[in-house]
Amino acid sequence: MMHHRLLKRRLGLALLVLLLALVTVGVASAQPSPIHPAIPLLDKDGVNVLESGNPVSVMKTCGGCHDSDFIAKHSFHSLVGLNHQYAAGSAPSGRPWDTSNGLYGLWDPITYRYLSPSGDATKDMNTAEWLKVFGSHFAGGGPAVVTRDGASLTESNDPDWDWNKSGVVEMNCFLCHMPEPNNQARIDELQKGAFGWANTATLMGTGIVQPKADGEGMVYNKDAFDDDGNVKKDALQLQSPSSENCGQCHGEVQTDVTTALSYRDFDSSDWVTMRSGQIFSGQRISDSALNIKGKSELDRSWDVHAERNLKCTECHFAINNPTYYEPPKDLNPKHLVFEPRRPDISDYLQKPIHDFARGAVTKDEVGATFTESMRRCESCHDYKSTHKWLPYQDRHAQKLSCEACHIPAMHNTAIQQNDWTVLGQDGKGVLTYRGIPGDGNPLNPNNIMQGFDPVLLPRYDTQGKLKLAPFNLISSWYWVAGDPVRPVRQEDLQKAFFDANGNYKAEIIAAFDANGDGHLAPMELRIDSKDKENVVRAQLEALGLTNVAIRAEVQPYNISHDTTWGKYSTKDCKACHSDDSRVSAPMLLASYTPGGVTPQLIGGANIATTGDMVKGAHGALYYQPDTAKEGLYLPGHSRVKWIDWLGILMFLGVLAGVTIHGGIRMYEAAHRARKHSGATRKLYLYTFYERLWHWTQAITIILLILTGIVVHRPDLFGAFDMGAVVPVHNALGFLLLFNAFFSVFYFLAGHSIQQFLPEPKGFFHQALQQAKFYGQGIFKGEPHPFEKNEKRKMNPLQQATYLVILNVLLPLQIVTGILMWGAQRWPMLSNTIGGLRYIAPLHTFVAWAFAAFVIMHMYLTTTGHTPLAAVEGMLTGWEEVETGDNHASDMTAA
Repeated sequence: MMHHRLLKRRLGLALLVLLLALVTVGVASAQPSPIHPAIPLLDKDGVNVLESGNPVSVMKTCGGCHDSDFIAKHSFHSLVGLNHQYAAGSAPSGRPWDTSNGLYGLWDPITYRYLSPSGDATKDMNTAEWLKVFGSHFAGGGPAVVTRDGASLTESNDPDWDWNKSGVVEMNCFLCHMPEPNNQARIDELQKGAFGWANTATLMGTGIVQPKADGEGMVYNKDAFDDDGNVKKDALQLQSPSSENCGQCHGEVQTDVTTALSYRDFDSSDWVTMRSGQIFSGQRISDSALNIKGKSELDRSWDVHAERNLKCTECHFAINNPTYYEPPKDLNPKHLVFEPRRPDISDYLQKPIHDFARGAVTKDEVGATFTESMRRCESCHDYKSTHKWLPYQDRHAQKLSCEACHIPAMHNTAIQQNDWTVLGQDGKGVLTYRGIPGDGNPLNPNNIMQGFDPVLLPRYDTQGKLKLAPFNLISSWYWVAGDPVRPVRQEDLQKAFFDANGNYKAEIIAAFDANGDGHLAPMELRIDSKDKENVVRAQLEALGLTNVAIRAEVQPYNISHDTTWGKYSTKDCKACHSDDSRVSAPMLLASYTPGGVTPQLIGGANIATTGDMVKGAHGALYYQPDTAKEGLYLPGHSRVKWIDWLGILMFLGVLAGVTIHGGIRMYEAAHRARKHSGATRKLYLYTFYERLWHWTQAITIILLILTGIVVHRPDLFGAFDMGAVVPVHNALGFLLLFNAFFSVFYFLAGHSIQQFLPEPKGFFHQALQQAKFYGQGIFKGEPHPFEKNEKRKMNPLQQATYLVILNVLLPLQIVTGILMWGAQRWPMLSNTIGGLRYIAPLHTFVAWAFAAFVIMHMYLTTTGHTPLAAVEGMLTGWEEVETGDNHASDMTAA
């Protein structure tokens, strides 16, 4: 009793000291905390390990000050999805054998092994074997210690495993809270089944513990403890988690930029790095020791956030950490600009929630409840102030994640294809990596890593809106069998391919050895014919398997790191708004398709899988995004071809017509003996405002057409900056709108609107006369059929044309232009009529109509008694017009 009261008093004092220390130095510090009190190491019975010699119980050791049981139950790193169970076939993967969420129980085609469901006739892995295989990516706790109905889950799943002898794997606090935990020693203990010693092995190298001579168990070094039985602070050096701690399980993390990143830093177990190519390092790529294509020109860091010394925990924080806690906006009183109340630091330190904030991820596996709990890029960056060069900022923010432009390329490699329909000599499936020529080994420094461009997939954010984000796609082929269907066990695959001596079976050699040399080269080791498929199927059926078939899938892996900025990010508008848009750029899935089976894209709960599988040359398979299905319309890329062709034909038809018509006029004028000699007189036809309106309208429309062409086809006009052209186009559009508005007011107020309106009585007869003049009389030098005067400045065909232009085409162009401009401000307005996919093509077609009208109008100005008479009149207001008795009628009398 005295021992426990003394221990409780010491632990209470230690907690008080720790609280004062963390308030002083900040809980976010990633440096070893020299003020953390010295603590004893206790075993599962609460006895000091110096006395018992048993493995350290982290739950008992840390539980004196912290509520370790609470932490273990609120940590998706520890539970690995065990607390989220799915019925058969309802998991996000859609696989019928996935009945559990998370790493525990959810099958992964790359690691291939899986936890066998209860009742399976053939077992692949029980819990103990799962810990041996996946324990390196598991922080302990969860499946190894959880109880269900009073009985240990591990005992019910593994009746033949002696858990009393092996011990269980508690949540491992040392793994994340020591500056240099011995992760490899921990993994070694897990792989040999010594689960109870795994957490203790994390302390190896600190001087606290060392293995026994016989390799069974460990012995503690008394010199690492003080007289009270506490571990000396210099030996343990407990701290807040560092980025390197996270990197032990998640991928390649490097904070020491003075040491060149090299191939020895990589490992095939780097989960995130191998699957998505991400490297969290502030080192410049050009300073690394990796063999990367164009490395000398890559004077940028692997990740700009790592370069700025940000740590993983500054984004992936504990959700009740007072430093980062911010109550939901809807819970804040409206009169408060800032909510000063925060959780108490002592409460946080006693019960820190280890369900860390996270962003949007592809597969809804672990910690699904906390998806998008992390603050987004917009929480730190004001994109409006940094992206002033970008037109339609809000529209881009609505449709694009920040990563879409700030992770434009990956300079590392990642897995591309995973083929388990065949086995390599190592007894595993064949992995193919992206952008690695030579032997395709990413860890071979003789191979040049060419990197890859991520594919952009629509991903749902917290508001349920789709935004494009970068992903790597990994395609997998594998055999399934049985009823219910399951992946064929690796053990059975090895029996099908290899004999007792570990050599390929004669049947396999005969089917796959194309050149007859007795060896299977990589190009031969693939199922590219029915004969090969049937041979392997026969071997599997000979093992008693039924319903044997090949299945294929594509898994997207989101890319959130390797962010860059400035010239290395996507800033060229043509990168997206062109025929070769990166938004619709296909991604190579596989250089061949085993068994000819087309894979299914498994998107998870937050991915919209809208693209198509497209076959390319030599049997290659690509994923082709579909921008239309994604609800995107990209000016310069998403063109409606028949609209363009119809518009071009209309424009060229008018151009050809005026060219032929003008050519005949010139020919007839040159060969006519008598020139036109009708009487003329000068009239003041156009007021200053009418001339100002006309030239403003004409120049604005021409500039709108020219800038619109650049926006419509930026790939053909590379000399123009689309980012500058778009604002000019918008400004011209508003100028056209204002000019049209004031002109309507002017013509209505001055009662001169009548000149644009044809008289219904006799209109068709007069229009026919005017058409006959353009078709015949003009070539003979005949006078115009209608006299132009102050009240009637247009002939019937002009009136009809302007009636359509000013009352149909111009309003339609203005309305569609405003809807396109306002799509980011009032998206619901444009969406009610189908969105940009309908508005933009209509706007384009009307633009072609205006282009054709401009050509026709410019030509018809030359049809006066002299070619420049009409132009002179619109410049000075005075126009010399025909008069006399030769006119067919006086329009004023019509």
